[in-house]
Amino acid sequence: MGGFGSGGWNATGRPTTADLPQLDVNRLNKSGVLHQGYRGVLGWRGVDGEVRMNITTRSDHISLEGASDGSNRIDVIWFSWEPCRFGGRRPFFFCPGCGQRVVHLYRRGHFACRTCNDLSYPSQRERESDRAQRRANRIRRRLGGESGWLNVPSRPKWMHLSTYERSVNEILAADEITNRHVSRYI
Repeated sequence: MGGFGSGGWNATGRPTTADLPQLDVNRLNKSGVLHQGYRGVLGWRGVDGEVRMNITTRSDHISLEGASDGSNRIDVIWFSWEPCRFGGRRPFFFCPGCGQRVVHLYRRGHFACRTCNDLSYPSQRERESDRAQRRANRIRRRLGGESGWLNVPSRPKWMHLSTYERSVNEILAADEITNRHVSRYI
């Protein structure tokens, strides 16, 4: 792709999806917010402090009123119910910025999708060694051990030996990647 020195890990420094408050259509659906006539208060902690908004649901949109900065703006977010392949139906938001069908909307002044807000995922900021350790720690926890570099948990009694050996080899390969990256900076 680029030449020498072009880039680096997240060289633009743009915010990530974890830095901003988000609306998750599935979480709202499970909590009953998307049912017509719902009225309540949504609250979450963002980087800009506590955010509380009044929410009202109509048949095909929700209205969010209020903001952390004291202004009393109203955001209207449209949603639709799409049929699932094996029955039932599933909700989706329509991004107010581009009109795309999305599951998450992020608040950066106003609600919009990840693309419209120019956000990256937190994993896009990770170096190869960080990704390797995250993968190794996930395997360690699956084996019943604790996260930590060069920590190999013992085999759970319910696990086949070949599965355990494959998991240990994945941990050791990930630790080797981390060792290579650490040795560059020592």
